Amino acid sequence: MFLSKVSINRPIMITMLIMVFVIFGLLAYFGLTLNLMPKAEIPYVTVQTIYPGASPKDIESQISKKVEDAVSTISKIDFIESYSMENVSFVLIAFKLNKDANIANQEVKDKVDAILNSLPGSAKKPIISKMNIGESSVIDLILSGEQSSKELYEIADKTLKDRFAQIGGVANVDILGGQKSEIHIDLNNRVVKQNAISIAQLTQIIAMQNMNMPAGHFKNGDQEYSVRLNGELSSLSKIKNLEIPTPFGNKRLKQLAQVTDSGAEIREKTIYFDNVTKNRNDNVIKISIIKTSEGNPVSISKAIRKMLPQLNSLLPYHTNLQIINDSSTFIEDSVKDTLNNILLGILFTGIILLFFLHDLRSTLIVAVAMPISIVSTFLLMKIAGFSLNMLSLMGLSTSVGILVTNSVVVLENIFRHMRMGNNRRMASAKGTAEVTVAVIASTLTNIAVFLPLATMNSIAGQFLKEFALTVTFATLFSLLISFTITPMLASLILPEKKKKHPIGKILEKIFDSWDIFYGKLL
Repeated sequence: MFLSKVSINRPIMITMLIMVFVIFGLLAYFGLTLNLMPKAEIPYVTVQTIYPGASPKDIESQISKKVEDAVSTISKIDFIESYSMENVSFVLIAFKLNKDANIANQEVKDKVDAILNSLPGSAKKPIISKMNIGESSVIDLILSGEQSSKELYEIADKTLKDRFAQIGGVANVDILGGQKSEIHIDLNNRVVKQNAISIAQLTQIIAMQNMNMPAGHFKNGDQEYSVRLNGELSSLSKIKNLEIPTPFGNKRLKQLAQVTDSGAEIREKTIYFDNVTKNRNDNVIKISIIKTSEGNPVSISKAIRKMLPQLNSLLPYHTNLQIINDSSTFIEDSVKDTLNNILLGILFTGIILLFFLHDLRSTLIVAVAMPISIVSTFLLMKIAGFSLNMLSLMGLSTSVGILVTNSVVVLENIFRHMRMGNNRRMASAKGTAEVTVAVIASTLTNIAVFLPLATMNSIAGQFLKEFALTVTFATLFSLLISFTITPMLASLILPEKKKKHPIGKILEKIFDSWDIFYGKLL
């Protein structure tokens, strides 16, 4: 075969070629993202619309139905589900799996934008997002202290959230628990009737007094100045002193209503219970760090742990921020465990080869083929956008046995030609050439088993894709190594006359006795 002849005649050139794959494979390995499971993109798009004060019936007729009718004309929709609840409309558009999720998200956005004017004026702008199962919580932290739940929420929302969001790979920072700041204006029925106050008019007056908007510009000589109307209400006293027109003259808001900074209604509460110390804390805020689908959870975890002491120093006295859950440790341990299993597989395979070949040089030739194939596989994994996860590493573990097969077949035939009287260079060339078709055929049968798994048009197929292609990449590299490195090393280091080791002689007698027994049995 051409490759084997070039390898035998030009060993330095082939060594440099293989080293290119090995070096870039090592660089790719250190650049691969660590994840628990492969990245899978499911083309599901959600449309969430908030309509304050609306009943489920109003939500259904005025928002959900209109959104459904607007998006129903988009191609490759599998099904649409809508949930009309009090104050909220939630519409799920599930596309067929062969639909690109980014295109689906943009098409839904275009259709919903076209009906914005037909939605109720007081409804919030719809939030359109594609469902991404890769965006999961990496770290959960607990913020506790002696402050009120409203003050703790302000610290988490104004100070900590922005710091965490700046970390690379973080998609979102979710805050659970605490109490949002909210101004309540409570009107008395008797006061409303006595002063003939219109609730709708009062709402508009307060909104007009709480505006921050541009007001054009003016020129003064050569200078041009921009004008801005800064009318936002900055304190509770300013809200209380707002002048409200009534049939009996202007009155201040505090004369008509009770204005309090009491906070929003608490619908979700976080309670932290330490099972080790048996301590329970009801006044805590849970902060969850959500990664992007491309984010590296291990890198995010290291960045947060590095900045945690600095953040604690910035917090008020008797306020503490601590990590209660870190999924990256499990991911890191799982990846390390799988890599250790691969190394043990290589080690035990080498021991078994030494037992049956009972020749250290022959075992070395075959054993070298396995790590070279695995390290080179990392290069194609990086190019394909894979990560180091349970399934891709399982693919490498599965391929360990396959990697050694091709080199063993080539090496065994080289030995056969050496026993026929050929020198090691001639035996390496002829032995490799004879089994070329057989080795390629056996390799293609393995690829024919695993490659179809990567083409499955299903959710399971998206998860199995990295497993199947990793096995395929490693198998192809084992084929390349068996036609290059194996004959090259055989032509260089195999002894012209094999010296039998005493242990090898004993093993050969045992193997020969098995041959004789099998012959008699036949």
